[in-house]
Amino acid sequence: MGEKADLTFGEELRRERLIREVSLDEISASTKISIRLLTALESSDVKKLPAPVFTRGFIRAYSRHLGLDPDEMVNAYIADVAPDRDRDKGSSKRRGLKSLFRGRRGTAGAIVICVTGVLLLLGLIVRPERRSAPVAAAPRPVAPVSFKNVAVSPGPAPAIQDEAPAAALAPTATAGVSMILEFEQDSWTEVSADGARVFSGLIRRGSKHQFDAREGFRLTLGNAGGVRVTVDGRAMGPLGSAGQVVRDMPVPAPRLTQS
Repeated sequence: MGEKADLTFGEELRRERLIREVSLDEISASTKISIRLLTALESSDVKKLPAPVFTRGFIRAYSRHLGLDPDEMVNAYIADVAPDRDRDKGSSKRRGLKSLFRGRRGTAGAIVICVTGVLLLLGLIVRPERRSAPVAAAPRPVAPVSFKNVAVSPGPAPAIQDEAPAAALAPTATAGVSMILEFEQDSWTEVSADGARVFSGLIRRGSKHQFDAREGFRLTLGNAGGVRVTVDGRAMGPLGSAGQVVRDMPVPAPRLTQS
């Protein structure tokens, strides 16, 4: 027990795999996780692993293949990684707050000194002197002006309107394909759009994702019965049963042309 407690989560995974004489190629073929990511897992190299939510999914799939308790291995991963990240975040926040307060106090002091100097200078320049004010000249009377042969319009003055702006061009519709995946169960998923892979990883139950392409998709699902597929607003039929794996399926399906 003491030896096991000193192992990292990755070393423990590798130890259990070697005891069972299981190769990384076998685990990769079963879980659809690349050899590179499996090696990063066994090395506990979190810098080469994806986001924690996907890393936990990888650990669960790895553990289930070896017959280990997935929750126990995920807890070992969290125990190895989370304390360091929380400690780093806390220290960086404290350093940032101290720097912020020091910067604000210094800036505030400089502002107060500058404002005080400006007010003193303005007081010396604009200070009123007790001098006799010059007598203002009396305004000349203005003779009333009368308009002859001018009719006053009873209505309001017409408002001047700006020229109407040019009509905005309506956006032109672009051809393409839209695919929505709704996950009723957890499933490993890989999506390629127009020949380029745009997503690969484990997606949890209750998630909903939309993908767009110019021509079409290639879809791989580790649990085809747990995913609903909608293409351009039309729901497709079930792609398989629960737990069934479908690989590199074209979406939408190519149409058969009659000769």
